[in-house]
Amino acid sequence: MSSDRPQILHIAMAGNVFIPAYLVLRDKGYTVTREESAEGEEVWLADGPLGKFDADNTVSLLGLVAMAETRGENWKLLTMKLTHF
Repeated sequence: MSSDRPQILHIAMAGNVFIPAYLVLRDKGYTVTREESAEGEEVWLADGPLGKFDADNTVSLLGLVAMAETRGENWKLLTMKLTHF
């Protein structure tokens, strides 16, 4: 199958993305640790330049950091009407 379109990066959520996400967080200056919640579930924590973040896995953790980098303290959606969902 030939295409004139240049190759575009495609990454899917799978087991092979957790370690690269962890390494990106470390490269961004975050200390990344894993704890167990009171319910026995895994919780990943990142503490670094923009603050503290916690999530179920390193990919979600990286997503929270990216959101904070992009939106800053105004990361919440407060009054904007969503028309594209």
